This record gives sequence, structure tokens and C-alpha cells, in this order.
Amino acid sequence: MVNADSSVSSKNTVTLADVAARVGVSARTVSRVVNGEGGCTPATRDRITDAIEELNYRPNLMARGLIRKRSDTIGLVAAEMLDPFFPEIAEGVQRAARRFNRTMFLASTDSDADRQRQVLASLHGHGVDGVIVFPAWNSHADLTRTARRGLPIVIVNEHLTDDLVEPNIASVRADIQRGAELGVAHLIDTGRRRIAFLTDKRLLEDARVSRRGAGYRTQVVRAGLAIDESLIVGNHNSLDGGRQGVRQLLALADPPDAIFAYNDLMALGALQELLVQGRRVPDDVAVIGFDDIAMCDAVTPRLSSIRIDRDLLGQTAVETLQAMLGDPNARRATAALPVELVVRDSS
Repeated sequence: MVNADSSVSSKNTVTLADVAARVGVSARTVSRVVNGEGGCTPATRDRITDAIEELNYRPNLMARGLIRKRSDTIGLVAAEMLDPFFPEIAEGVQRAARRFNRTMFLASTDSDADRQRQVLASLHGHGVDGVIVFPAWNSHADLTRTARRGLPIVIVNEHLTDDLVEPNIASVRADIQRGAELGVAHLIDTGRRRIAFLTDKRLLEDARVSRRGAGYRTQVVRAGLAIDESLIVGNHNSLDGGRQGVRQLLALADPPDAIFAYNDLMALGALQELLVQGRRVPDDVAVIGFDDIAMCDAVTPRLSSIRIDRDLLGQTAVETLQAMLGDPNARRATAALPVELVVRDSS
């Protein structure tokens, strides 16, 4: 609560001028302290900080952002928060944002393009300096329109296709196709020949997100094996999607001896269903996931997976956005970040 005092404005909101009057300095001096600038002695800074606390002064960040033409805030727009991969990415983004004295706002779209449009409009309206986005399906046109309205966007884990080539759009991605190749090659090296691909159902419909599929097919052909389309099963990329996929695969006349899954959630669901169906893992069926979330080490058998360095991915996304804000006309490189095969008990 603000103390009643002749040096404090009678208005309900304490202003920067009220803090300056309490300390006996100029408003500009108080502004320097609030904005983390230099230009005053440590003793004066301490007096101003004490007055800010005593008066419960809170700067008007939106107004300050209009004046400075930046808010020191960024948005992180995730596709599906139920996937543990995204909170771990958010941690990496938040840590990197702190290095640039930025605050991160987090939102989720449930992979819905309409919801993504609303989220981006809201973040833009609240004055964020830029956003990092895991794009919803079929949303490239909306992302392009938003970027053209002046909001810098870094998209994660997608190529910059022709419909996303805008000065205000950059891309940061892991080498997902290479990860798929590593996983399938490991299964082949351990003697597996009927390797199923348990994938997100939208992968079967949308060529732009088929890098896992491309890696799977490339490695199967490279090993001299035939592509059996009945082994490519699409479901929602969730635990239940993994369970359903295994039920479909085990119903085949010639079921698989290995499963490469779109992500770890599907792989974990597959593990559960294989055990329910009396299959031994990895003796009867080997399983590999993708992302290497923390739960991979907490289940029995422990899940093999393709590791994406989430901290590096988040850090690179923030650094790319920061570079865009510093030089909006610079060309953006889209080199893929390395991935790693982590072999555990399931394969």
C-alpha cells in the first residue's frame, strides 16, 4: 500500500515523478535506475530502489514500450503442451531470454491454425518484440501475413519453404531427417527387418512435415529392404495414439519386429500396449522414440530415442530472434542442429 505523504501524488497510481520527489532527484535519474542504465552513484541508486519498494511503484511497461519502440518481451507459441517436449523447450527459451533481459510469454495452440492466429494477434497487440513459434498445421499463410504486419517470427523445426520466405521470418530446426535415419539404421543393425513407422496421422497427409518419414524410407531402402506401406500407421501423436497404432500393427498377418515412433509419447504408448499384448521388448519387438524426453529413463524397459538438444534449440531460437530485432534485413541461415541416437533397453 502507498503511504499517504505530501511528496506522493494523490492519484491511485504511483508515478515515476512521485519516486523522484521522494528521493529528491530528477525523473530522468529514476528512469535510468528503472531501465538498468548507468549514470548515478550506488548510493543514489539504493535510495531510489528503496523508494520504489516503499511506494510500490510499478512502471507502465506498455507505455514505456511505445516510447522505446520495444518491450523486452517475446512470445513462445507451442503446438501441444501435453507433449513433455514443449515445456522442456520453454525452459531453454526462458533461460536464453534472460541473458538478453527479456521476459517470455508462453501460449499454446493445440496445433489449431485458428487458435494460432488469435494467439499471435494477442501477443502482437500486447507489444511483444517478436515470437518463437512451433507452427500449427496448414498455417504458413497466416504466419506470412503476421510477419508482414511487423511481428518478427522464428519458426521451429520447419524448413523455410517458398511460402515462408519473408524478411521477418527465420527458421531454427533440428536435423530431424538425420535423426530418423539414425534410429532406423540402429534397428536394422540389430537384425530387425520388419520395421514399422508409427507416425502422426497428419504426416500421411502433409508433405511439408515428412522429414521423419523421409528418413525412415531412405534408411529402409538403403538397407535393401522393401517399403511395406502396411507398416506405416498414422494416429494422434500421443500415448493413446501409440497404443492404437500397436493394435493395428499386431493385427497384421506379418507383424513388425521393430517400431520407430514419431515421438516419445507414441513410443511410450507403444511400449505399454506391447506389454499388454504379451510381447517382449526388445526380444519380440524393439522400439525407438524421438525427442528423448525425461520419461525415457523412467520407464521399464527404458526407451531408446533420438535426442534433440532442447536447450540448444531454445537458445538458438532466441539468439536468432535477437539478431532479427537488431538487423531486420539480414538473411537468416537455416542450418540444422545435430541430433543423437540414445540407445537404452527397448532396442
